Amino acid sequence: MQTEILGNLININNNTEVLEIRTPEATAKIWVYAPTIIRVNITKTPDKRDASFAVIQKPLSAITYTDEGDEILFDTGELKLRVSKAPLRFSFYTADDKVLSEDDTRFGVNWQNERVICYRKLYEDEKFIGLGEKTGGLNRRGKQYVNWNTDASMHTTTTDPLYKTFPFFIGLHSGLTYGLFFDNTHKSYFDFGATTDDEMSWFGADGGDMNYYFFGAQGVAKIIEDYTWLTGRMEMPPLWSLGYQQCRYSYMSADEVLSIASKFRERNIPADVIYCDIDYMDNYKIFTWNEKEFPDPKGMVDKLKEMDFRTVCIVDPGIKVEEGYKQYDEGVEKDYFATYTNSDKYVASVWPGRCYFPDFFNEEVKEWWGASFSALTEPGVEGFWN
Repeated sequence: MQTEILGNLININNNTEVLEIRTPEATAKIWVYAPTIIRVNITKTPDKRDASFAVIQKPLSAITYTDEGDEILFDTGELKLRVSKAPLRFSFYTADDKVLSEDDTRFGVNWQNERVICYRKLYEDEKFIGLGEKTGGLNRRGKQYVNWNTDASMHTTTTDPLYKTFPFFIGLHSGLTYGLFFDNTHKSYFDFGATTDDEMSWFGADGGDMNYYFFGAQGVAKIIEDYTWLTGRMEMPPLWSLGYQQCRYSYMSADEVLSIASKFRERNIPADVIYCDIDYMDNYKIFTWNEKEFPDPKGMVDKLKEMDFRTVCIVDPGIKVEEGYKQYDEGVEKDYFATYTNSDKYVASVWPGRCYFPDFFNEEVKEWWGASFSALTEPGVEGFWN
C-alpha cells in the first residue's frame, strides 16, 4: 500500500469566497458558510466542478484570514480555524481559543492508495454521537462504522452497514461540542478510536476528496440547527405520521389489511397508520395495483379512513422491463432511464425481475416520476415508504 501524507504549504491564492492553499500533494480549499460553519476541501483535482448532492446553501461572498507566520488564522467571530503551514494541519477553536478538534500532527490528511483519510486527535473524555441509522450504543467512542447503503434484511444488533448513510456526527469533550459532516459519495468509514489504541479518531472514503463541513456552535441542538440549515429541512410532517404505525412484510390482500385494522380497533390497540408492502402491486410493478387481491383500492382506503387509519404504500424505483407496462413504455419512449456511458440502459434485477431505473438527474424525469404517483394518491394513499 502506498501512503502519501499532506505536506507543506507552497503558496496561497485568495479567490474572494474561497482560499486555496497548495501543497506538493494536493490543494486545500476553505470556505465560510456561516459564523459557525467552515468547509474544508482537500483535493488532487482542484479544477473539477464543485458540486454537492446534500448542501443547499452557498458560502459567504468574502473570506478573510490573517497570516501569522507559521500558521493561517480564520476568525469568524464565533469559530476559529488555525492552519499550520508545515505540515498543513487543521485545528478548530472556539472564539475564546478552546480547542474543539484538531488534526493529528503526524498523519493529518493522507492517501492510502485511492483512499483518503483524515486522522484527528482523540481527547480523553471525548464522546461521539450521530451517524444516524446505526446499531450499538448512543456513544460511538471505541467503535468503527462503514457507510455503504445495504439491504440488510437479516440484521442483528451489531450489523453494519445498514440501509442508510448519514455521514454526520457530533463530538463532545471538556464541556464543548462540535459537529462534522463528511460530504463524499464514495464508500466511507468512521473510526472513533477502535483501531488506533484509543489515540486517534479518523474518517475517510475509498475515493474522492477530503471534503467536510465543521460546525462550531456550542450545544447539540445548535449544531443540529446549523446542519439542517446547511443541508435542508423537511416540511412539517402531518400529525398522524407521528402516531403508532402498523407495518410488516406483507399483507396479501385488501381483506387481510382491513381485517388487521378491525382487530386493532376491537382490541383498543392505538394505531394511526397501516402499511401495504409490495404485494399490493401487480407482480411488484410500481404504480400498479394487484387487481385480484386489491380490486378496489379506493374502497379499501376509504374503509381504513373510517377506522381512523391512514394508508402508506411501499414504492421501489425499479421499472420492470415489460412492454405494455405504462411506466416502462413512457420511460423508453422519452429516454428517461439511466444509462451507461455508451448509452446502453442500466439494467438489474429487483422484485419485479429485470428493471430499468429513472435518471433522476433529469428534471423532466423528476416531474414524470412525481406525476406517476397519481396511481396511488387518487385512491387516497397519503404516505409512501421507500
